Order: sequence, then structure tokens, then C-alpha cells
Amino acid sequence: MNTVSVDLSLDQIRRAVRQLPAQEKIALWRLLDKDLDRPAIARQFTLSVNSIRKAYAHISEDEVMKDAVKATRQVRKSRHAKSRS
Repeated sequence: MNTVSVDLSLDQIRRAVRQLPAQEKIALWRLLDKDLDRPAIARQFTLSVNSIRKAYAHISEDEVMKDAVKATRQVRKSRHAKSRS
């Protein structure tokens, strides 16, 4: 039996997967889904959220929302400027 080694970037894999027919994408998704360690992902997510909450506990919800609205406006403005060029 021969072994083949392929060195592809994540971007190359993404482009190749996008070219697959829908049924093959579904089959690939099911195959990859079985490899996920959902409890580990949930633990990592919880740790991240708790870390963020702890780091920003001294900042009010109003201030957070004001920053979120400001950031959203900046992104929309930059996207609008790019689409016009």
C-alpha cells in the first residue's frame, strides 16, 4: 500500500470544499462532526466567557453597549467605504 502526503493550507481546503456538491458537503460535515469533543468545546467556551466577565466586571452594561454600538458603526462605515471604491 502506498502512502500519499498532501500539504494544503486551510484556505485551499476551504476552497475545495466549497466546490463539492451539497451531498458530499453533508457527508463531510457528518464525518467531521463525529470528531468534535463537544464537552471540551463547551468547557473552553465557559472558561472564556467567565474570564471575559471577570476582566470587565468593573465596566457597566451601559458602557459596554455604548462601545458595541460605536464599534458596529465603525465597521459598517468602513464596509460602506470599501463598497464604494
